[in-house]
Amino acid sequence: MQSQNHNKSSNLWLGFAFGALAATTVAFLFGTNKGRQILKKLLELSENLEENALAIVEEIEETFVDKAKELHEVKQEKPILGTLLDKMKSLRN
Repeated sequence: MQSQNHNKSSNLWLGFAFGALAATTVAFLFGTNKGRQILKKLLELSENLEENALAIVEEIEETFVDKAKELHEVKQEKPILGTLLDKMKSLRN
């Protein structure tokens, strides 16, 4: 019974600490000039991050498509059986 009371009070203080930290952060970001400047920079960074992430995803997609085309072309150039026969001939000589 005593451990349950200890856990409840521990959770209470932990929740109180997180709430106080969140309230302090919000008050700083919205209540001070420096906080508003930091918030503005964070918002600009997040907007740029979204655009940059989309560009990176498009580049990766293009790379995969190009590699798949190259692989398909290589397979069409020389069949596997032909390659195997060439290797057997070279080993035979």
